[in-house]
Amino acid sequence: SKQREGFDGSASTSSVGNSGAFRPLKSTDDSSGVNHRVLALSGSGEMSGRTRSFDRSNGGATPTIRLAHTESLYDSSLAEDETNKGWDMNVIAKKMLHNDSITACGLFAEGTNEISLVTVSLDGSLMVLKIPSEKEMEEDRRRSFSGLRSSALSRFTYLGMSSTREGLSVEERLTIRRSHTSSDPLACMALTSDSVGGHVVFSGGHDDVVFAYGVNSSCAVSSVYSHRDAVTGIELIKRDNFAASSWRRPPTEKSSHLMITGSWDATVKIWSVAVDGGETVAINREPLAELFDAEASIVSLTSIVVDQRDILICVGCADGSFVAWMCGGNGVNEMIHKEKTRRGTGACAALKLTTRIEDGSIYLFTGFSSGKLASYRLTNFSFVRCNAVSIGVAVKCLQCVDEILFVGCGDGGLRVILLDNEAKFVSKPILWRSVNGKKSPGLSCISTLPTYEGGQRRFLCCTGADDGSVAVFGLKMTDF
Repeated sequence: SKQREGFDGSASTSSVGNSGAFRPLKSTDDSSGVNHRVLALSGSGEMSGRTRSFDRSNGGATPTIRLAHTESLYDSSLAEDETNKGWDMNVIAKKMLHNDSITACGLFAEGTNEISLVTVSLDGSLMVLKIPSEKEMEEDRRRSFSGLRSSALSRFTYLGMSSTREGLSVEERLTIRRSHTSSDPLACMALTSDSVGGHVVFSGGHDDVVFAYGVNSSCAVSSVYSHRDAVTGIELIKRDNFAASSWRRPPTEKSSHLMITGSWDATVKIWSVAVDGGETVAINREPLAELFDAEASIVSLTSIVVDQRDILICVGCADGSFVAWMCGGNGVNEMIHKEKTRRGTGACAALKLTTRIEDGSIYLFTGFSSGKLASYRLTNFSFVRCNAVSIGVAVKCLQCVDEILFVGCGDGGLRVILLDNEAKFVSKPILWRSVNGKKSPGLSCISTLPTYEGGQRRFLCCTGADDGSVAVFGLKMTDF
């Protein structure tokens, strides 16, 4: 029972939703009398003893995050579903882009007929790529497909394609539009748009600087020396999300966004940023707020607006701890949660805040390099654990869309887990192995664009990997 300390969850005996795809969880009782929730949770891949080092070439002191395949903290009872029943995956493109791990990727729409992809990497490069347009995909389809499916997003017709192709190779389907090279590794990225259709990428790296890159301008348009060590997390929040009297903006200051950054120096900072037409960017050199409660290097960051007034910020640390703050528009910054390090959890490599549309409830999902996944609900300005399981292989990135959790893992597999109304894991993981290639490089980042067609959920997805490769694919949920 000591091995399971701190990972208990309540049992569930009911299905969720109307799909019929959700199954009740099995439950076990240990000697402590605690009823435990158990998911299946075996993994694959040669991860034993693997270490991902973030040492910088300039010799600075940096942490090392171990992604070893450790023994599960839970007994496995449900096998992972590799039949992918209820789901279709259609590969659109794969390409080797970078010479080192891709640390962040992002999909965004340009106009009505084009989708682009941005990636940043530890090799110091930023790339903007074009995903094939509808016309290009149709020309290719005429050579190798029959039939035509319409989509709620017409430019995403390839989401309904078969995965068998005889036209353009998957390597030829991505075209590099822009590229930028920094002298130091890039570790994180955030995307936004200006008022006239331009797009700006904010990226932080091991030189302790955040810079803004204009996609159409094809150059860096602003920068700020932000931290005393590598910048490892960054998010942008539009000021339009706040009430007029928030968020700590002087009446004379022109500002369109808030930028939140986290660093290996164990600090979080909030900055005022102005993004104007023509990809013009100005970053205020003095942060609006600084948070110092983290006790180890920050390796992941997420944030969300609460009641159009406050900002909820959570960071994951290299020692497995994570910290949450509520930063009020009234000038008060309050630490509301601090999860201490637990033996065997590894680094808190990924976390994500999300809001349930039906009732506005806020949930936090955390993933650890030991393979642990946990969910929490914000209750009375404190996080209460909803569920915790182990998938048996290192978690490196995650995304949550509605009641679906996408998990990128160190064995190169993508796992999809369905959630119930209380953010509990209610399905065995749907597993696709070797998403980015036969060598199964670990999935270091993921980006998704959701849509619907005929009542079916569809997702345009991108995964970046440790070997510098990227994969773009469509996922269709056929049983929901």
